[in-house]
Parts: sequence; structure tokens; C-alpha cells
Amino acid sequence: MAIAIFAGSMISFVTFYPILHCLPNAFAEMLRFGDRLFYEDWWNCTSYTKFYRSLNILVHDWLYFYIYCDMYAILKSRTVAMLSVFLLSAIVHEYIVAVSLRFIFPPLFTLFYIAGIIFIFMTRRRTSNFWNFFLWFTLLLGYGLLLVFYSLEMSARINCPRILDSWLDYAVPRFLHCNVISFPV
Repeated sequence: MAIAIFAGSMISFVTFYPILHCLPNAFAEMLRFGDRLFYEDWWNCTSYTKFYRSLNILVHDWLYFYIYCDMYAILKSRTVAMLSVFLLSAIVHEYIVAVSLRFIFPPLFTLFYIAGIIFIFMTRRRTSNFWNFFLWFTLLLGYGLLLVFYSLEMSARINCPRILDSWLDYAVPRFLHCNVISFPV
């Protein structure tokens, strides 16, 4: 598991730099956009609330002004509005991964929506360095779990035959019924 955590953390850092740093800066340069604050110091956060706000300011502001504020105006509940924003964000993240990999597999949705909300309520108003360690540990553990589960499912989809001849083959995890173990020669 430690290797998966290390590999997952390396993948997250390697993808953070081009997607959340270089790409917005390239568009800002091409469009001559003056404000270049796309993320804050998310690595120093002690709560998941601050982490989600600091990691991607563009997406956070869009979700806040166009989804959260409207949901709060309709439902009159901050908690339900927050849960609806998280649900929408988890669905969009899952959709991106499902289109990329060509199958639906729920670990990302589960970790993003369920664990993310639990950790938001757990770390609310926490300021000690322990909570920064907790945030880093759970993030790296989550990246490692995602890497393990998606690798397992991808291997099962490569090595195991289809048993469902419908759209359910894209939604039912294949590693649950796969008995084939293949080792490279």
C-alpha cells in the first residue's frame, strides 16, 4: 500500500502542475488576463474546507456563484446547497474519468463525495499542524486507493472476457467476477 500511496502522490503532483498551474497560466497569457491567482497555498491547509477553496479558485468561484448561491436561494439550507455542489462536482469528476477509461467505476465518486464530505465536517475549524498532517495523509491515501482500484479494474477489463452484452458491462465492475490471473512473460 505504501508503494501505491507513493505512486498516487507522484501522479497527483505531476498532474497538478500542468493542469492547475501551466494550463490556466497559458490561457491567461494568451488572453492577456492580468489576475494570475488560480490557486492558493493548498499545501498548508488544516481543513478540507480551506483545501477545496484553495486548490482551484476558478472552479470554486464558479461553483459558489452559479451553483451554491442558487441552490441556497431555492432550498434555504447551507448544508443541502453544499451537498448538492459536492454531488455535482463528484458527478463531473466521475464523468471525466468514465469517458477517459470507457467504463464507470465508483471509487472516485465515493471518495470524492462521501469521504470528502465526512472530512469537511471532521476538520471544520481545525488549526493545528496535526490536521495538516491528517489532510496530507488522507489525500495521499486516497490517491493510492484510487490508483490501486482503477489499476485492478483496468487489468480485469483487459484480461477477463465480457459476460454482459449490454450497457451494464460498462457499469458493473469486472474485477468482482474475474478469476483470471495473468502474469507477463
